[in-house]
Amino acid sequence: MEASKRVQLKRVVVGKGKTSRPSDAEEWAKEYYEIEASIENSAELESAKANLCGLIDGWLSPHKQATTSTPKRAHLNPQELGKLPWKTYKSKEDCKPDEAGWIFTNTQGAEALADLIKKQGKEAAVQIGDCRFDVRFSGAEKQFIGRAPAKTEVKQEREAT
Repeated sequence: MEASKRVQLKRVVVGKGKTSRPSDAEEWAKEYYEIEASIENSAELESAKANLCGLIDGWLSPHKQATTSTPKRAHLNPQELGKLPWKTYKSKEDCKPDEAGWIFTNTQGAEALADLIKKQGKEAAVQIGDCRFDVRFSGAEKQFIGRAPAKTEVKQEREAT
């Protein structure tokens, strides 16, 4: 037993795939993705695995193809953006309304936000709940959307008027 306590995990590899038949044609389509991530602490293993599985699930989900084939202009609703599952950078707990944090780019409800960042280029300023944030993509494959409080708060502007 003592040897198992000394084992230190340094990386996690997650792979998932899907085979589907897009139509009644004879041909089947197969997709497979594998991601490797480094982890600093063995206690982060389950969290890292869940995050990587969620990312792959987003890539494999059929709604991805539907959204690209039917372009539509989505409306950014500050209250709805505030309800997204934003996580803190350090503890990965749920964010407070005015706190910096991140979500996966493929999070349901974040599509319009991701589109806005793509159109703006590197970064965009948006209203999330009652606070103003600068949002941008992060991660090697832009798999995260990060938010940081903007330099000027909307709350202050309201008080001034």
